[in-house]
Amino acid sequence: MEREPNLISSGMSRRIVEEGITFKVDIYQLEGGDGWTLEVVLEDGTSIVWDDLFDYDQTAFEEAVTTIRNEGAVAFANGGSNVVPFKR
Repeated sequence: MEREPNLISSGMSRRIVEEGITFKVDIYQLEGGDGWTLEVVLEDGTSIVWDDLFDYDQTAFEEAVTTIRNEGAVAFANGGSNVVPFKR
């Protein structure tokens, strides 16, 4: 039986605060994977994951910060135009 690959977390993963709102930026890849996954987790636990992989973890982090600032932290956190809510 083949083992599951390890999940590698980037040192670029961190919490950031924009406009008084805390965002957890998670950047990770599968061991042996070809790209970095970007996920932003809001204070209420809502998770936004980018569809595309990033070649570099630094690029993924910069994308998160740029998107939050361009959308506006409050709009981003409240379901901006790029957020698709999941049905429960």
